[in-house]
Amino acid sequence: MMFAQLTRKSVQTIASRRFASTLVSPRPSSLKGVLFGFFAGVSITGFGCYYYLLDEYKASSDAIISDILLLQKTIRNMETHIRVLESSIEKK
Repeated sequence: MMFAQLTRKSVQTIASRRFASTLVSPRPSSLKGVLFGFFAGVSITGFGCYYYLLDEYKASSDAIISDILLLQKTIRNMETHIRVLESSIEKK
């Protein structure tokens, strides 16, 4: 009888310790990890897009500037040809 009471008490003690340990210990929140991962991914993607768009802007700006310079050169050549034609008409 004494052994039965001792065994019953030890089983109750072990069971209460199990439940107490699962109830007392806080579960780690995965929400923090998810939010951190989301914001890290969005930040990295945002910076990548920013530098990509900046590079595309510089490339298009350089293309426009080179086209404008080529247009100025063509206009100068056309002006000289027009002057030559006007001077040849005046001579006749």
